[in-house]
Amino acid sequence: MKRKAVLLLAFALVLSMILPVQGFAAEMDRELENAIRTAKSRFSIPEDYKFSSNIYASQAQNVYELTWRSQDTVDPTIINVSVDGKGNILYYSKYSQSNYRIGRKLPEFSREEARKKAGDYIEHIAPGLPGELAYRDMHSDSIMDFSYYFTYYRVVDGVPYYNDTVSVSIHRDTGELLSYSRNWTGDVEFPSREGAISPEEARKAYRENLGLRLIYSYRAEDGVIRAIPLYTTVYDNDTFVIDAYTGKKHRLSFDPYGGARYPADATTAQKTALQVVFDEVRLTPEELKAIGEASELISLGEAEKLARDAEFTGITDEYELAYYYLNTSWPDNREYSWMLQFSTPAGEDGIVNDYVSVVINARTKEITSFYSYIDTPDADSKQPLKDLAGARADADAFLEKYYPGYFRQMEYNKIDEEYMYDVNGKHKSYTISYTRLVDGVPFPDNGVSISYDNLNGKITGFSLNWFNAEFPSVENVISLDEAYDILFDKVGLGLEYRYRPNVVIPYGTEEKQENTRAVLVYALSPEKPLYIDAESGMIVYRDGGEYKEPKKVSYTDIEGHFAEKQIRVLADFGIYLEGSEFRPDDAIVQKEFLALLAKTLNYYAPVITEKSSRDEIDELYAYLIREGVVREYEKAPDSVVTREEAVKYMIRALKYDRVAEIRGIFSVSFGDSDSISGDLYGYVAIASGLGIVKGDGVYFRPKKNTTRAEAAVMIYNYLRL
Repeated sequence: MKRKAVLLLAFALVLSMILPVQGFAAEMDRELENAIRTAKSRFSIPEDYKFSSNIYASQAQNVYELTWRSQDTVDPTIINVSVDGKGNILYYSKYSQSNYRIGRKLPEFSREEARKKAGDYIEHIAPGLPGELAYRDMHSDSIMDFSYYFTYYRVVDGVPYYNDTVSVSIHRDTGELLSYSRNWTGDVEFPSREGAISPEEARKAYRENLGLRLIYSYRAEDGVIRAIPLYTTVYDNDTFVIDAYTGKKHRLSFDPYGGARYPADATTAQKTALQVVFDEVRLTPEELKAIGEASELISLGEAEKLARDAEFTGITDEYELAYYYLNTSWPDNREYSWMLQFSTPAGEDGIVNDYVSVVINARTKEITSFYSYIDTPDADSKQPLKDLAGARADADAFLEKYYPGYFRQMEYNKIDEEYMYDVNGKHKSYTISYTRLVDGVPFPDNGVSISYDNLNGKITGFSLNWFNAEFPSVENVISLDEAYDILFDKVGLGLEYRYRPNVVIPYGTEEKQENTRAVLVYALSPEKPLYIDAESGMIVYRDGGEYKEPKKVSYTDIEGHFAEKQIRVLADFGIYLEGSEFRPDDAIVQKEFLALLAKTLNYYAPVITEKSSRDEIDELYAYLIREGVVREYEKAPDSVVTREEAVKYMIRALKYDRVAEIRGIFSVSFGDSDSISGDLYGYVAIASGLGIVKGDGVYFRPKKNTTRAEAAVMIYNYLRL
């Protein structure tokens, strides 16, 4: 009897464990069925398509990934749909090779027509959703694209919430929906905008609590580094914003390991520099000697001795030189660096546990970078030794001892501490960085980054980035007040909702439990670079290149012209001539015509203008000569293009020139066919047959200068093939 009772109890326990699992499985079955029904109610899915599915389960939600595949073995169609447990469609795509053929052709649908379709598709997929969205005009069209792309962001009570987006692609010739993607945070609570400070108060708060600073950035041109004074934000716009109610500085995320993420971060620049060094074309000593430079550089043996003799690298006799190479440094390609990697012999399992990499300037003999990894089997049982202040003291002592000259020209990046979670606690490791100062102005791309192992109290990594550059004076730069005016006027500071849980918060903190709703903040516009040229006051990119507002190309002198439509359509796809006037009746010169034609061939170089440099023009011609559109002997950038010459270039672009040059097989119906150059007769015949040129219905006038308007019409017709 007692044994029977025990068995019944055991059975009850097993049953109690099975039932919740069965219940969970039943719930997933219901959700999967609902997902399939939802997908088939929104999209046209043929019954004979083969179906498969996957389930992605997380604490947040279940996502059902559904796939239908056609039986066509030549050009199969694949439809993918993702639906969450609540029936929301998160993703859709329809793929067949025929839909993704790239070619130069003007589309059947205009962007505006396709955008209307995109809105209709969104409404069909998620009724009511378009009312919560605002269009984000961020895509430029290329003649080579097969789709139009549209992006929308969420708006709540008139306030943008850029974290939530919807993206759609529409086939340009069929108007069919090719993809839909919805990135949505779901049930997030949005606080009211009532009680928010005014824009004027927000600007004042930004100046006081976040702010701008003057820095040096740089541009590398032909291996020569040119420093540029810029104003930029003290904090990055993703992490630090202004609380819309209090006007105080508000941090949205934490970095549990330390290290700032503000613009022009020195640590990032150094890591990038090191990576590029490793990826550059490698030069052997023999190659360098052949070009007369090896005599100025230290040998491999000298480099190895320097690495081993430096006590801070920790390279003992046990370490062997595993591999090495010598190459140009980045971004100053006049300098060379040895990269050496040492490792201990592999164990019986073939695994190398300890290694040290060292980078040495091959001219100055300075160690500019090292990183060591030593296997620590008991790492999980060890406790951090020091707080940040203690680790920084060790880093300071290291620099004072080994790099005193550099140390005295740098400042500690104290701002990094504001990016850390629990700056007063002890962490297993730290990244400690310093920025170079030039006459008191920070140069964030130069400095030192130190990796500190706080379990063993050792510096395990060091990276020095220090350019040999000329620095312009900052005596005559615009004032900080002027920089703020430019920032607020040209970039803009506005209300936004932000969501904090899109970054990882360390486990075991109360903060993690509180991140359940969006916050209302003032932030700088995400659409523009946050750099101001300190001399001109222009908004620029980090390398000093001028930022230009994306705007639709328009002309003031084409209204009512016979080529107005063709000129406008080409401009919409990036095929245009610079300036506010098109000058449609002026003769077009060779470099202008070829610049238009090159844009139909997926050429992405700058638009050719009267002010274009010789290098830009030479680059255009080099491309077209490689493509067989122009012969080297035909290069005459400023010569006027005749109508038969224009045809010649287009037929070559179509790769029909070998056919066009066959004599005696072509007939041209133009009344002046006898005046066509003999070697271009076939070109004109093909162009006429394809409808690229029509003349005036009677005459072609092959020797007549081509006007800019005629060139636009020819290229338009060429793209309608």
